[in-house]
Amino acid sequence: MISYKAPVIILIANLFFTVSFSLVTYLSSVVPTETIMLFRFLAGPAFLIPYFLSLKKKLVIHSYRLFAFRIFFGISAMSCLFLSFKYGQIGKSMLIFECSALWTLLLSYFLYKHKPHVYSLLCVPFVFLGLFLVIQPTETTSINLGDLFALLGSFLNTGVYLSLKALRHHHDTPTIVLITYFFSALIVGIPSFIAPPILTLELFGLLCLMCTVGFVGQLLMTQGFKYASAGICSLLMLGIVPLTSISGFLFFNEYYDATIWLGIILIFISLGIISRWQ
Repeated sequence: MISYKAPVIILIANLFFTVSFSLVTYLSSVVPTETIMLFRFLAGPAFLIPYFLSLKKKLVIHSYRLFAFRIFFGISAMSCLFLSFKYGQIGKSMLIFECSALWTLLLSYFLYKHKPHVYSLLCVPFVFLGLFLVIQPTETTSINLGDLFALLGSFLNTGVYLSLKALRHHHDTPTIVLITYFFSALIVGIPSFIAPPILTLELFGLLCLMCTVGFVGQLLMTQGFKYASAGICSLLMLGIVPLTSISGFLFFNEYYDATIWLGIILIFISLGIISRWQ
């Protein structure tokens, strides 16, 4: 049964993330990014503190350093991803963002001497070719700002995957999510406390819906990382790419030309192989 838990849990998490990220894309045009980030992270304490209190569950931290890394990379990666939604296209941004699977492969090799599988090595140049076709950097000024934020976020998301997998060895899901979300909310809340945003009742409701759905997705993803390797989990997280692309097509009138589609296919297949055969 355990072999089926990771795929099922993470694929369901992708559905929740798609709804949450679609709401982020809509809200980013009318609400400051730091406000969206604040609502996203406030969901952790709002839901989990009552849970801990009702069960009288102790909060045990085994590695403060790992949590510090997880919080730093989590805030940085999500900030870049949300900004990429604001200035780019949701489907394309998610595809570039998920290139963190490639960076995880390369970083694991240099830091931990994990020799990549020959299939993974063969796919590396195709990922870079696909990125070139998707971003199309003919001139520096012509590179889409959303693509640049997504690419930077993909580097930072590598730290999220590696630190999350390490934390899963000694911490359960509620503890990881509560600690990371609580301190992340304190950090990203500083700009909002200095200059509070003006929100209508409708925007407030959409922000609450966005953070609730995203919170459930985060719980599911964190739980899924318990049952498989980081490589397999990053492969399963690729399922969010076609889901967000469909969302962009249906709700945001996003269009990709033939060159971008070719790049998307190259990256998607290559990352799938890399994640499977790391």
